[in-house]
Amino acid sequence: MRYFLLPAALTLISCGLFAQNQRPAISNLIADAYWVNQTLTLTYDVEDAENDPLEISLELSNDGGKTYALTGLLPQPVGDIGFPVAPGIARNITVDISALAALQNAFTVRLVADDKQDVDLQELVGLVDSTRIRADLEFVQGIRHRNTGLAHLNAVRDSLRNHFTSLGLPLEEKTFTYLSATGRNIFGTQAGTAEAGKVVIVDAHYDTVNNAPGADDNGSGTVGMMEIARLLSRYPAKKTLRYIGFDMEEDGLRGSINYVSTGIPPSEQIEGVFNFEMIGYYSDQPNTQEVPPGFDLLFPDATSQIVANQYRGDFITNVANTDSAPLGLLFTTAAQQYVPDLKVIPLVVFGNGQIAPDLLRSDHAPFWLSSRPALMITDGADFRNHCYHTPQDTLDGKLNFTFMSNVVKATLAAAAELAGIQHGDWATADFQNTVGTNAPSGCHFGCWYDAPARQLHFTAADCRQSGIAVEILDEKGALCFSGSLDSNWNGQSGSLSVPYLQDGIYFVKALWPGGMNTCKIAVFN
Repeated sequence: MRYFLLPAALTLISCGLFAQNQRPAISNLIADAYWVNQTLTLTYDVEDAENDPLEISLELSNDGGKTYALTGLLPQPVGDIGFPVAPGIARNITVDISALAALQNAFTVRLVADDKQDVDLQELVGLVDSTRIRADLEFVQGIRHRNTGLAHLNAVRDSLRNHFTSLGLPLEEKTFTYLSATGRNIFGTQAGTAEAGKVVIVDAHYDTVNNAPGADDNGSGTVGMMEIARLLSRYPAKKTLRYIGFDMEEDGLRGSINYVSTGIPPSEQIEGVFNFEMIGYYSDQPNTQEVPPGFDLLFPDATSQIVANQYRGDFITNVANTDSAPLGLLFTTAAQQYVPDLKVIPLVVFGNGQIAPDLLRSDHAPFWLSSRPALMITDGADFRNHCYHTPQDTLDGKLNFTFMSNVVKATLAAAAELAGIQHGDWATADFQNTVGTNAPSGCHFGCWYDAPARQLHFTAADCRQSGIAVEILDEKGALCFSGSLDSNWNGQSGSLSVPYLQDGIYFVKALWPGGMNTCKIAVFN
């Protein structure tokens, strides 16, 4: 069992920075499966600053949250679910899980709260953090090649895994072989709530050639993808969002070819791919942007813009093929609306793009060749950045983080619109299909801190134990309190007065004969 703890005081502090309608927040989600009577009981708290009526939905997964395909097997849950549900503490849902009795799996439940308000995309893109992007890129830059930079390649792989896991996204890793080396595509997937079979992808390749630290190619794209995952994963979305770090792009698009040819389930429809291919190099000096031979014949309008701007490399190129033209228009429109300082020059290449080989040099190409909509979002690579594929492709003094952040903002807005993000919150909890694991005599506690009352509140589903002890430890493991909950426990909830707790993070243990639960709280008085 796993539960999310987000104290009310912390939520109010973080949300109070904005004047717009605030999202609901789920906390203290607990899932208890009673296999004796084949019932799953959930308890949760949900806040909404404006006290909006909420739509609460419940989904069930047996693949760690990659999909929630089991939801349709269950009868309609009863309790605080559906619409409208009022915000409050100790909300309850009960569902018959007899259909799962024969499955020997660990299960994940996802609870989604939506107040049916519109997401303020202008506010959302304003949260893109150029300082974080720079810090991430300072780590990522360095040779990331299977022969000459394997240690750093593996370190960046680990950082992608850790990033997706820290965001609560189910992690997948698909391996493939090329020239006796093993490539690794790394995925974080956020299953959709309404149209999960429709998938929106944000991707970047994280490998380099054998002699380049790859700050722009393609560390810039990698950290841009990570920043979008950080922000969009906070929201539920109607369609599935998938964030991908592709490997071995520099070996001929091996990672993306492998994914497109073997990794897309028949049940999935790719709605759009936003492929970052170098997004950090910018110059407002004349004659810093080159164009390949024949560019003027294929793209006369774009050429006219570049010539009129004295060949300045101060724009991002949004490259679509015929099938992807609506996706390209979505990106350009999002940039105009939400990031007006970002200059975009869109290109639409005829057919599947083979007429312009220079525009098939990144991981969007396998999607084009399989008739799936995809964009290459690029600063122009070697037609602008002369450090491309050299040891000089470094961060300091070469990349423009305002420009890079603006590209991320435009992509974030376009991906959010395409995926249908919702003005809500989501949380997950796990339980096991083992008869008796969570029998009625067991206790599974949630806890939260009430700042105005300076009290610690406990909730649990029908916990009739006696002799419940409580220990509170600080972040360093020092014991701050040891005592009993019995005099303040009614079987479902209880509280302790804790006026001595200073601001900080604490771990709270509830102990009884034969069992223990731990939860984490943040105290802000």
